Amino acid sequence: MGLNLAPTYQIDHNTRGGALAINGNRQVLSGAEISSPLISPRAADGSYNLKTSSYGMYALPNFYQQLLQMDNDMNTLHILANAYVDLEIIKGLHAKSTINGDLFTQDFNAYYGTQFGTFGTPPPRSNSSSLAQNSSNNTYSWLNENTVDYAHSFGDHNLDVLAGYTTQKWNQNFRSINGTGFANDAVPWISGATSTTGSSNNASWTVASALARVNYDYKKKYYLSGTIRNDGSSRFGANKKYGTFPSVSAGWVVSDEGFFPKFHAVSFLKIKGSYGLAGNFNVGNYTSISRLTPTNYVFNGSTNLGESVTVLGNPNLTWEQSKQTDVGLEANFLNNRISFSYDYYNKQTEGMLSTLQLPYASGFASMSYNVGTFRMWGHEFMISSKNLVGNFTWSTDFNISFNDNKVLKLVNNTPIGGVNRYNDYNRTAVGRHIGELYGYVFQGLYMNQADFNKYPHESTSAVGTARMKDVNGDGKVDIGDETFIGNPNPKFVYGITNNFTWKNFDLNIIAGGQVGNKLMNTNLQNLQNLDGIFNINKDMQYRWRSEQDPGNGKVPRTLSGTTELYRLTNTNWIFSGDYLSIRNIALGYTFQQRQLRYIKGIRVYASVQNAFMFTKYPGQNPEVNDNKDSQTTAGTDNGSYPVPRTVMFGANFNF
Repeated sequence: MGLNLAPTYQIDHNTRGGALAINGNRQVLSGAEISSPLISPRAADGSYNLKTSSYGMYALPNFYQQLLQMDNDMNTLHILANAYVDLEIIKGLHAKSTINGDLFTQDFNAYYGTQFGTFGTPPPRSNSSSLAQNSSNNTYSWLNENTVDYAHSFGDHNLDVLAGYTTQKWNQNFRSINGTGFANDAVPWISGATSTTGSSNNASWTVASALARVNYDYKKKYYLSGTIRNDGSSRFGANKKYGTFPSVSAGWVVSDEGFFPKFHAVSFLKIKGSYGLAGNFNVGNYTSISRLTPTNYVFNGSTNLGESVTVLGNPNLTWEQSKQTDVGLEANFLNNRISFSYDYYNKQTEGMLSTLQLPYASGFASMSYNVGTFRMWGHEFMISSKNLVGNFTWSTDFNISFNDNKVLKLVNNTPIGGVNRYNDYNRTAVGRHIGELYGYVFQGLYMNQADFNKYPHESTSAVGTARMKDVNGDGKVDIGDETFIGNPNPKFVYGITNNFTWKNFDLNIIAGGQVGNKLMNTNLQNLQNLDGIFNINKDMQYRWRSEQDPGNGKVPRTLSGTTELYRLTNTNWIFSGDYLSIRNIALGYTFQQRQLRYIKGIRVYASVQNAFMFTKYPGQNPEVNDNKDSQTTAGTDNGSYPVPRTVMFGANFNF
């Protein structure tokens, strides 16, 4: 039996206030970029300038002052625990039970007083506008696994059989309260507010699974494995909560066959393959049931508060299912000095959870539905080599993956995204990659009247303004001419690790990168804004002024009423996302036991994380994704934080 505990407690100060400080979709660094370069963050007497916009600019607070004076704190306690009992009933037969717990509690407190500004409203603000916020998030989950495993060898045959049952529950309780209107900034707590509002909610889900697995091999040369599991989730409809997912795999060590030539050039060769089904239940909570919204209604001549169904439930909502085939090989060369592996996978996901829009005549706006299919496939290679052996050693691990995807089916085959004029940068469509970047194709300027007469133009266009491509060929430029302008999915990703040792020294260098993806720097809608309301990129000075002074032919004129099209999503914002990052360099020295009196060993080290970044991307971080793990809205950068370079010194003690 055993018990493992891993508690962490984290105190954060002013690490989340940036986005709120400037209105949701921008953070402190991008706010500073669009501030006036003519205004210093501090006045001559050392105090903060509260406003950083020049005459005629959009009103902006001093983001430097906001960052340093913000009152924004979060405390987080996270405890991971695991306990298990493993009983050998008879030789080879084990019964094991584990209980895993995850406890997460988070407390957030913030106060935005008279010296706090927002995008468009610099301080000072009135006391009545001051805001205090408090929220708490208490989450727990537990997982219980119970398995019986029997392993037995008879002659050249080896068998391992496992059966089990697992169950898991996740629960979250969230509460928040806001207070507004304070006498002054001396009491930053909600108890000092003149008005308060609050909310609370609870969410949970459960999963139960039965599973079985059989592993068999003959002479450690022929391998066969089969698994099956039946999973049920509370997230799915009453009619289809359960899904069954089998898989099978096989392997053959060809190098152990008598016909395989015995020589050092190829010392090991194995061929392997597998096919199986897998289910995904990460589709959000309560998507299968009808949901209510507070709604007013009239009864007996007076208005009453009631509830109405706005999202229709779907009792047949069920698991997303993926079918995946894998084939590959493993090989060792030159007396195992070089190891190589190759894998090919082909995965098709069906029954993707989608939102089906309903006609309003039905009385409902939408419902969740299992519609949508996409395919992913790729080739993955790995090479490990022992380059030098002896007193000085050098080993290298290199991996590279070529991945691709294609959308095969959507709800009514209607594209997702790319329909709104602003802030809608991606489109997912049948026959194309997931989440491709979407917008206008920039073709330069209408350099003169002849150009303006020759090419299609938008209703606000004039000589000297931006010229976008007439994609659909209807003789005009409008939203119907937006098209696919970049793939945010890289053609390949790679990584390389080199390890060196000499006597008691060790050196580790890790690098990685990607090639072939496109990034959309959406922050350029601010930094190329020709309305004069923000600080802008330096090359905007080369704008078109007249036919005799056309600038660089890439930046349009500043004529009022003609600049909006240049601020809409277009190929000017598209850049290569290629990069090579030296992720970590670590140098260590180990003191052996003979050099110490009471300690078995000590290793001291120094390391540099994110030591170097090689890229042509003009933004601050080529690894950016504003929308985190959402693949349908990937590849956008609205002023991301740069990757920090971290220098660390440490020591490991072995007693």
